[in-house]
Amino acid sequence: MKVPCLVFFLLFAFLSIDVQAQININNPQKMEQKVTEERLAKELFNKKEYDKAKDIYLKLYNDYKQIVYFNQYIDCLVLDGDLSLAERSLRTYLRGNNSNWRAKVLLGNIYILGNEYDKADKYFVRFIKEVPKTRRTVSEVASIMRSYGLEKYALQLYEDAAEIPEIDYQFYLERAYCYQSMLDFENATEMYLRHLEKTPKQYDMVKNRIRVMMMYDMDGSINDIIRTVLLANTQKYPDNIKFSELLMWFSLQMMDYDIALMQAEALDRRTGDRENDVFYIASIAEDNKEFEVASDAYNYIVNKHQDGVFYLKAAVALLNLEYLKAVEENINDVKYYESLSKRIDQAFDNIGFFQQTRPLMLAQAEILAYHLDRTDDAVSLLEKGIALGGTNYEQSILKMRLADIYLYNDEIWEATLLYSQVDKAMKDDPLGHEARLKNARLRYYIGEFQWAVTVLDILKSATSKLVANDAMTLSLLIKDNLEYDTVALRRIAKADYYIYQKKYDIAEEVLDSVCIYNPNEVSLPAVYYRKAQIAMTRQDYVMADSLFRKVYEGYAGSYIADEALMDDAEVLEKYLDRKDDAMRCYEMLMDTYTASVYVAQARKNYRRIRDGIK
Repeated sequence: MKVPCLVFFLLFAFLSIDVQAQININNPQKMEQKVTEERLAKELFNKKEYDKAKDIYLKLYNDYKQIVYFNQYIDCLVLDGDLSLAERSLRTYLRGNNSNWRAKVLLGNIYILGNEYDKADKYFVRFIKEVPKTRRTVSEVASIMRSYGLEKYALQLYEDAAEIPEIDYQFYLERAYCYQSMLDFENATEMYLRHLEKTPKQYDMVKNRIRVMMMYDMDGSINDIIRTVLLANTQKYPDNIKFSELLMWFSLQMMDYDIALMQAEALDRRTGDRENDVFYIASIAEDNKEFEVASDAYNYIVNKHQDGVFYLKAAVALLNLEYLKAVEENINDVKYYESLSKRIDQAFDNIGFFQQTRPLMLAQAEILAYHLDRTDDAVSLLEKGIALGGTNYEQSILKMRLADIYLYNDEIWEATLLYSQVDKAMKDDPLGHEARLKNARLRYYIGEFQWAVTVLDILKSATSKLVANDAMTLSLLIKDNLEYDTVALRRIAKADYYIYQKKYDIAEEVLDSVCIYNPNEVSLPAVYYRKAQIAMTRQDYVMADSLFRKVYEGYAGSYIADEALMDDAEVLEKYLDRKDDAMRCYEMLMDTYTASVYVAQARKNYRRIRDGIK
């Protein structure tokens, strides 16, 4: 009889509580009092008067038996530092609510907050064993643990549950979240890949999660970890296309174009339909002056078959790439450019003179104007290209190059007219922004500084980082020098125009006059930087190194210090074979100029030298 009586008593007590709660809810005065007490408790809690708030929350819980009040009561105790009372209250509560997972997790967290780590470990070991091993319950309990920052125990719960065949779910994604929260990026990446292996359709989601991890990276170490895991898995599972795609995408983010190309070519050999990816990587590599990678990619397409969709574009790009590489390597041999010009003419004869050969029109025009002193022929070629018609973009590209040549040939107003036409035709496009920047630079050359600054300040918010950075740099040059010495600014502007026209001797004379008559902390770094650029064109790399160092060592706060540092690092690496010194420059750039647009490239170059990659 004792057991039935006890059951009857407990049932009666439970029903009495439930009935009392219902009576309270249906009583308008009680409801008004409840709202008032809730509001007061919340105000006290927000004021951090936890000792007063806890009493009201406890009263609310006793009156209405709603768990939310009990949770708030425990929060007040914890925040007030009364962990002992919080523990006793939870233990008392759990005697009658043993299936309340949140309360159980809270109790374990109390031990951690009290620095009783061994006690917490033993408690959670027992608790994890008690949790019913169903996917739903495991997910619920682990989620509560994670909400309190207890990823270590949530992870153990997931791993134990993953071993149970009846659940038939590995919790890879959830485990990845735990590892990521614990800053264990190696295991987080592994878990994301295991999840992708099981659910290939969630590729975009996994890619986005890896992108989030990349955002944690401040020194390149996290990305190195992600790269290592991706490479290992791609090698271990060579037939997993999603792994290869992910590594290709990641490599592009890291500017590791050689690895990206390797994956693209492997995918194309496997599927036969990835030429688009190969061509895209070639284009990106070309834009970033990774000419060897770009050449390998274009050659892969050309050598594959002549009937391919990208064959013509790749063949044109290969010839154009030769010119871009020659400019980058400072080749000044007239015979070289004469030979290249003839080969481009042959390509026009063999392939045709139409929109798809536009890159060759642009290259040929520059060769004629800037290297063979045949500006009239260059103008005629571009006008012939414009006469072919085409889209606004296609026309604007040719017009802008024509404007560049007019400016080079001292035909100022023809140049500014064409820049304005491109700006108007491509107003919201990066090409339009570039035309506006060139027009502003033209005005700077001729001394219209206020006009230039007005345009440049607008362009500082341009979508293209390169345009925005160039606009900001030129704007700072003008503003800073206007405050110090307008005469110096006019001389520097004139020297810049001579440099643009490749009249280096005259430019140096003008720059030297600034050193003699207008030396100050603003004009001198600008002068040294320009003299270093002239030394580069003359292939006097020792002098260039010396002048670049004058900028970033003597004027570290200058707006061009980071640019001079990056340029010097590349001189040391590529031309003077002083790789250790180059590494120090890259490291200085990453540490000192963290907001510089050159940081990403500096990190890549630093890693390449460190790892001994050519």
